[in-house]
Amino acid sequence: MKLVDTHCHLHFDAFDADREEVIQRSLDAGVTHLINVGTDHGTNEKAYSLCSKHSFMRHTAGLHPHSAHLENADDEMDRFIARTKPVAVGEIGLDYFKSEADSEIQKKVFRQMLELAQKFDLPVIVHSRNAFDDTYEILNSVGAHGRAPVRGVMHCFSYDEEAMKKLLDIGFLVSFTGIVTYKNASVLAAAKKAPLGHFMLETDAPYLAPQGFRGKRNEPAYLAESARFLAQTRGEDLEKLAQVTSETASRFFKIAL
Repeated sequence: MKLVDTHCHLHFDAFDADREEVIQRSLDAGVTHLINVGTDHGTNEKAYSLCSKHSFMRHTAGLHPHSAHLENADDEMDRFIARTKPVAVGEIGLDYFKSEADSEIQKKVFRQMLELAQKFDLPVIVHSRNAFDDTYEILNSVGAHGRAPVRGVMHCFSYDEEAMKKLLDIGFLVSFTGIVTYKNASVLAAAKKAPLGHFMLETDAPYLAPQGFRGKRNEPAYLAESARFLAQTRGEDLEKLAQVTSETASRFFKIAL
């Protein structure tokens, strides 16, 4: 079984003490490729630096809604993307649950990041919490005024089946984390119905460890646990689920497996 962790943060401080051991455990567990996701200018640089040392890793360039009011969203990000060639713009989006940034500032920055993705012909990794309607409205309007629609994935998908269908209908993917393994997780109903080829898997490490490791630091090796749980719950062959989700990630990020 080979898996792609399409969203992790191994460049975060939580892994400073044992980062190389974590990476080796991931490879041993069959997680053969990792996408390290940036959240602001500092973490973008750290993700790029880490990925430069490992051929099976790729980096992204993001401005998380938590930092939307703190960072310059235009010139510096433009230069970083041109210089480092990330595989996606993200993590970007809206968060009306925890972000200190005003919602209007978040929406402005979100649109700016989508425009950068279009400029560089990159997919986007979208964070959306308690903000589906506004997130969807902005995504759905990106193709207006003669502009090409942006490709993207809603990472850590946590909404319902109706929301998932809306995203799939505009060509988006969704991505599932260890949350699907939690008892009474509402997102599991959507995960059961998500068509193969239209979703990916991720850990969001160091956050959201699957049930067997809940309360501990998450790491990419645990992606195998989520994959097993999801395959069993969906009544699918684990190898097939791993293969198709990995192929989906390969197409989305334009990486060779």
